[in-house]
Amino acid sequence: MKTQLATLIFRELRWFFIPIFFILFTAFLFEKFALSDSNSPQSEIVTDDLRPAVGTRGLGLSHAFISNADDATSPIWNPAGLAVLKHGNVIYDFSQGALSVAYPINTIGTFGFNLLDFNISDRFLVHHTFNPFGTFEYGYNQALISYARKIGSLKLGVSTGYSRAPYTNSLWAPNYDFGAVMSFSPHVTVGMQFRDISGVSIQDPNGKVLQSFNQQFAVGTTLTPHPLIRWHSCINITSPSLGTSFEIVTGPLSANVGSHFSLDSNAPVQSWSLGLSFKKWGKQTYYTFLNEDNLSYKHLLAFGLTFGEPKQTSNENKTEIDKPISTKSTSSETRKPPDKLVPKSNVKKSVQIAKKHNVSVELMLAMIYVESKFNPVAVSRTGAGGLMQMVPGTARELGLKVPKYANKLKPNLDGKVDERFDAKKNLIAGLIYFNRLRKKYHNDLTLALGAYNVGPGRVRVRGPLISRGRKYVQTVINRQNQYRRDAALLETDLNRLEIVLNNK
Repeated sequence: MKTQLATLIFRELRWFFIPIFFILFTAFLFEKFALSDSNSPQSEIVTDDLRPAVGTRGLGLSHAFISNADDATSPIWNPAGLAVLKHGNVIYDFSQGALSVAYPINTIGTFGFNLLDFNISDRFLVHHTFNPFGTFEYGYNQALISYARKIGSLKLGVSTGYSRAPYTNSLWAPNYDFGAVMSFSPHVTVGMQFRDISGVSIQDPNGKVLQSFNQQFAVGTTLTPHPLIRWHSCINITSPSLGTSFEIVTGPLSANVGSHFSLDSNAPVQSWSLGLSFKKWGKQTYYTFLNEDNLSYKHLLAFGLTFGEPKQTSNENKTEIDKPISTKSTSSETRKPPDKLVPKSNVKKSVQIAKKHNVSVELMLAMIYVESKFNPVAVSRTGAGGLMQMVPGTARELGLKVPKYANKLKPNLDGKVDERFDAKKNLIAGLIYFNRLRKKYHNDLTLALGAYNVGPGRVRVRGPLISRGRKYVQTVINRQNQYRRDAALLETDLNRLEIVLNNK
């Protein structure tokens, strides 16, 4: 009971993030004395400008971030990017004094909170010429709250907040942003942003205009011709400019080089940037070298942290629910590497099939055990049949020959008539279908297994699972862990499957 109560309290803590965001947001607006005014003279004021775009990672992509925003800093570029977050994320940009926090709440959406340039001084830690990390221009204060939600392949996001210009006695004024991102395929993503739609102007106490912000409309694309390669581009329509960047991603490391071209006479005609990022163990590090003539400090640095739920990985052997189950253990049940558990099985048909479809042997056996207990002619109460319990419609979509039955609970068990009962064809079709689900749910094993059980129509891309799906997933994972610990059990069930596959 205590465990259940503690779990309930932990889950409910996420609801405290929303009021905390609003409290911090309100406190930031009223705590003006904590923000030092810039010493820029009034003669340097430009009365017509765009709201500055910041963010170490985005600048590393040379402003081409509209279609590729996917962390807590997304609202600075495109608030719709928040919709892809699966876990809480906090990022602090040392070079610009920017704090970004975002947290997704299942079935509701993702909320974000951003404070820009709120350092007490305009340098990180020490104002010294030997400190390479600095800000763009101290005083471009902004406070933003954002919301984003994913609807199918479309991501939508909005932001609202207050901004001030880097001049003495400047006032706060509201601004509003809207963004959208659409994924047309795994290779093409298009994004758009509409910023400051209210036409923000900032005045001093005497009513003199110190700074005005134009409306901004821009579109961007991300092309992914190969999993390791991304090409980003961005076109600002209202203030003609072009950003483009080439990015290489390998494991936790990514590197990019890009350039930004501006036709604005008040801005550099061309600048280039080099960006590096490292993401591992729920931590993120971003570095950018920005070669722009009007900047005194060209080195930008930011750090991030993932929090909330356990970090998800793309390896089906390491999942958020992959924990030892409570069973009596013996010395023979000590964990060993999977490849050492099956030293005699590398020539088995089942092992070859698992390897070909990139599914671990333990996971494949666990699914078969839970679905059919290795019975190649098993028929469920819903009409699913065979080793992997394929329903007729899905089996036909995967190329299996399945007759139309007046009563689907009484199918023809001849594998030549109904190929769901051909053990090998059923197994291969089941693994192909499972891999499609893994791709659909972005390698989230929990959601993919749940969708295999209850159907993808009842599982959203970001979850959560219904109760029956959760029980199924836990049962499969528990069986998988048994195979990992017990080499004898693994070998026994591999032999059971091999007999079924060879029984023609």
